[in-house]
Amino acid sequence: MRVRNLLFGYLVALFAATDALAQNSINKPNPAADSTSGASAGAEENTLAPVIVQPEAGASQSDVPNYDVSGEGGNGFGEGGFGGFGNGMGTGGPISWNSGAITTDRQRVGTYNQPAWTTQRPFTTTRTYVIPAGTYEFEQWVRPTWNKDDPTEYRMLEEISLGLGCRVQLDLYERWNIEPDVNGKEQANHEGVQIEMRYALADWGVIPFNPTLYAEWIERGGPQDDKPNKFETKLLFADELSPNLYYASNVILEQEVSDTLETEIGWNNAFGTTVIERKLLAGVESEFSSTTQKGSRGEPETLLSFGPSLQYRPTPRQFIDVVGLFGVTDDSYLARMYIVWGFQFGTRAGPSSGYAGGPASSYFNGGGGEYRGSAATRGD
Repeated sequence: MRVRNLLFGYLVALFAATDALAQNSINKPNPAADSTSGASAGAEENTLAPVIVQPEAGASQSDVPNYDVSGEGGNGFGEGGFGGFGNGMGTGGPISWNSGAITTDRQRVGTYNQPAWTTQRPFTTTRTYVIPAGTYEFEQWVRPTWNKDDPTEYRMLEEISLGLGCRVQLDLYERWNIEPDVNGKEQANHEGVQIEMRYALADWGVIPFNPTLYAEWIERGGPQDDKPNKFETKLLFADELSPNLYYASNVILEQEVSDTLETEIGWNNAFGTTVIERKLLAGVESEFSSTTQKGSRGEPETLLSFGPSLQYRPTPRQFIDVVGLFGVTDDSYLARMYIVWGFQFGTRAGPSSGYAGGPASSYFNGGGGEYRGSAATRGD
């Protein structure tokens, strides 16, 4: 319980600090501008008359540049928040949550130049890259598992995700279960809390499959305080195999630190494709794990499951993920379902200079408009 209070106390302090930083950066006066304003006024009489540039006669409106500094499309400042300081002209600065500037799932956004489909958890079983700097996210998870011989289990998770900048993401979870007690009655109980950190090794498209490091600590508590704490490490991969085929893969190691010293090695995979731009994503996901305990390392419990997945986005801030998995090995459960509702706040990453995979210089062949794909699919 003490660790739980410390974690959520840290979360409150982090929110307060980041919001204060954002407001200070946005509202901070410009001394240079103040110091030069008097000099500019004094020199007004010696200033040349302004030059007015008119479009060439006969030029169409499309030939005339339109420099929008309203904050839409990543130009200038949008809504406030930590990490949301655009530097203008489509460089991934923040935009309004009501903006229509992001029109496709493959459109590149934010300071990491990542595709829009990676900014809202596209898959539940498989983690994908990091969320943009300045974006915060709340998620409610419900995970029922139908076992072959044992009663149905329900796991609930409440999660807060923070895009901290520098390709770092912090996640805090509350974990609780609904399961039968000693009398066979369903009872909710607190399982523990967990803290998770991710670090992407580079901006999107710089390294094939965009590797991201992941570490997690799970602290047991409440009625399950007798269960051992454990840590988990993952190596995350994600990329676009073709213009409308998205892929993510996680290599997993989970280790209990006491008692039976249970070790789990896993490999999760997911494929997705856009059905309706910025509204509906469909795909397939899989979970694989091999679990052993002290004294029986040669007798692993092997689980393998597959199933369809959907993501629906009712608004730019919200998403709903639904996944149904079906076990295919003797040790597997009968079926498992993930239902996740997510709500984002803070800043929304605007369009960046890139669009279709890989570094900006590699999107199109020689600037002629031919799509070349991401670094992974090109074999660079």
